[in-house]
Amino acid sequence: MSAPAFAADDASGFLDLEARMEVFEGDWDRSTRPAQARDGWVPLSTTSFRAQDQRQFIWLRTELTRSELTSKPWLLLHPYAQNVHVYIDGEATTAEPVTYWSHPERRPVPHHFLAIPLDTVALDPQVDEHTVHIRIEPHMHINTFFYLLDDRELVGELTFHTMLAFALLAIIVIMAVYNLFLYFSVGDKVYLIYVAASLATLAYSALLTNVQVYFLDVTDFSPKIGFVAGLGSLILHVFLFQRLLDTRKHYPRIHKIAYGLSACGIAWLFTAPLLTFNVLLAGWMAIGYTVYLGALILACPLAKNGYRPARYFLVGWIPYLAAIVLTSFEYASLIEPTNWASYFVPAALSWEMALFSLALASRITILRDERDALQARQIRVSENARKALERSNRIKDDFLNAVSHELRTPLHTIQGQLDLLREAPLNGEQSEAFQQIERANLRVTRQVGGILDFVDAQGEKLLSSPQVFEPQSLFDLLDSEFREAAMAKPVSLTFRLHDEVPAKVSMDGLMLEKVLYQLIDNAVKFTPAGGQVLVQGSVQPDDSALRILVTDTGPGIPEDQREKVFQAFIQGEAGLTRRYGGVGLGLPLASSLVSALGGQVQLVESSSRGTTLEVTVPYGDVHQAGTDEPSSERAESFNPAPRILVVEDDAANRMIIRKQLERIGVESEGVQNGHEAVEAAMNEAWDLIIMDCQMPIMDGIEATREIRQKAAANLDTPIIAVTANASESFRRQCLTAGMDDYYTKPLRLKQLRDIIAQNVTNR
Repeated sequence: MSAPAFAADDASGFLDLEARMEVFEGDWDRSTRPAQARDGWVPLSTTSFRAQDQRQFIWLRTELTRSELTSKPWLLLHPYAQNVHVYIDGEATTAEPVTYWSHPERRPVPHHFLAIPLDTVALDPQVDEHTVHIRIEPHMHINTFFYLLDDRELVGELTFHTMLAFALLAIIVIMAVYNLFLYFSVGDKVYLIYVAASLATLAYSALLTNVQVYFLDVTDFSPKIGFVAGLGSLILHVFLFQRLLDTRKHYPRIHKIAYGLSACGIAWLFTAPLLTFNVLLAGWMAIGYTVYLGALILACPLAKNGYRPARYFLVGWIPYLAAIVLTSFEYASLIEPTNWASYFVPAALSWEMALFSLALASRITILRDERDALQARQIRVSENARKALERSNRIKDDFLNAVSHELRTPLHTIQGQLDLLREAPLNGEQSEAFQQIERANLRVTRQVGGILDFVDAQGEKLLSSPQVFEPQSLFDLLDSEFREAAMAKPVSLTFRLHDEVPAKVSMDGLMLEKVLYQLIDNAVKFTPAGGQVLVQGSVQPDDSALRILVTDTGPGIPEDQREKVFQAFIQGEAGLTRRYGGVGLGLPLASSLVSALGGQVQLVESSSRGTTLEVTVPYGDVHQAGTDEPSSERAESFNPAPRILVVEDDAANRMIIRKQLERIGVESEGVQNGHEAVEAAMNEAWDLIIMDCQMPIMDGIEATREIRQKAAANLDTPIIAVTANASESFRRQCLTAGMDDYYTKPLRLKQLRDIIAQNVTNR
């Protein structure tokens, strides 16, 4: 219904009685009406009435004709008018006073508007003028209108406003439910704050539109209830504002003040029963307008700076402020009373909650973008760290390769000279010195190889190369290698291989030898004089696995250290490094090598009586005897002797290899870099090329590629890498470039004989 219809004064619209109304201003404060002729009746000059202690009842009167009473039998007052009783010619139209808080079943019309029937009184047919008295008992300030309307107009008006009230509340409910689902989906507590604020807003709006009377049976209304509900909604809004405007980030000091303001509001709520209505209202307005204006002031600069949640906030907040101002103006009689007054704040709250939901979604989007940006930065940092780690690994690999080359090159010279001196006539003292030097050289060689194997294991570059080997030969080799060290201590060293172990198995025997070397070396090292070391070999038939136990009678491993013994550079206790020597790589290296073999090593038992370690590695069956490896004698029986090209940049190593070849009975020529090797390969055919890899001018890998592409006479000539670089990745590079095999320095004389026997006899 439009506002102009309220002012209409004909049969087609509401009949406004304000101009015809009188109010009693005399000395009278009783529930019975003043006498008709009593002095004090004056024309109504304002529709605003305040609750005053000295006047409990406000009396108004007007004259209506019979036709007016019968054509428009309903008196409509402002929704917030309280305790209204209407009399026609002194007879009450309702048994009880009508208040907007009363239950619908106890009201003439089940609606929050005050619609009082006037046709319940029997009119004297002889009288055309009738006096209507209205008694109002206000609990708080009211500003009302006085309309007469017929049945159709009443039904249309109440139906429209009922639908409007429930529609506004439904918007708030929908927003609350939607954000509750978002909370369960996203898990952010801000959604719970929004839901709580929505529920408080819903209760406040229901009070303002009196919709709650459909669900609550309240017989006595206290105006404090409405303000308490409004203050509760306001406090929850403060927490919501903090999140929407992100005051913790943008206004950290005001963020703390907001908590203090909320604490004051909560204290005001708890003390509400003890306060008078006017004091409660004053406190509510002080806190409320501080929040209203403060939030507006905070949001404006944020919105100006492009903060989208603040813009949504302002679009939702400003209409609410306008509704508060309009309601206050009507309350103060600065504007005419209207039946829309009860919808100013609920409509603004519905709009506000919808816009706040958008603001919340926008804020979540911003937080998500910030999170994504942070994750992107973290990814970039991680990527930079990964690249730095890769650079570090490359530097480490290059360093280890360089160290390996620099260590293995002189070791090769030492080993070569030892091999040449082996058959020389030596006296007893010289022979003993020779053996000590050979053992020391072998130990250093193993330590360097072990460190490089461990580094390869950390990069998962260790690859096993299964081949046919004899477990008994491996035990015999280890027995001979540790026999002298065990006797020097002395320690009893025993090897036992059970009969069920096959004579030959398919496995990487060299890698298994490295594993057992580390375990036996540890056992001999940590077993005191007079102790025992026992190495036992057996099989697990069900798993086709070789099981080797290494048992010693050493001091054992403390229980708190057992998890650490397989970690690199750690021994059972700090003093052991100096007491027993070593760098603490024995068990970690053995564990890495066993993993590369597809097996495992574990600590079976350790106590003060000794330690037992178990190695389990799978093996492949050998169904037929393998062919005997060519012997060195076959290599030495060539006639004419094979011609071998030795490519080595180190003059001493080149000389050692050539002397070894001469001892075997092979002719050789030497060059000092890859470029000279390519020229020599292009000029004549060779039976074998022994190629170093790290050389000046042109390295061995590039030289091999050139030979395989350009040297027609040596396209199929075996090229054997003999290098100080022992990494698995480098071995793959050599084989990929076209080399036929790969050996690391130092190269023993026996190995050299085997190389010639394997690669020259078939040509």
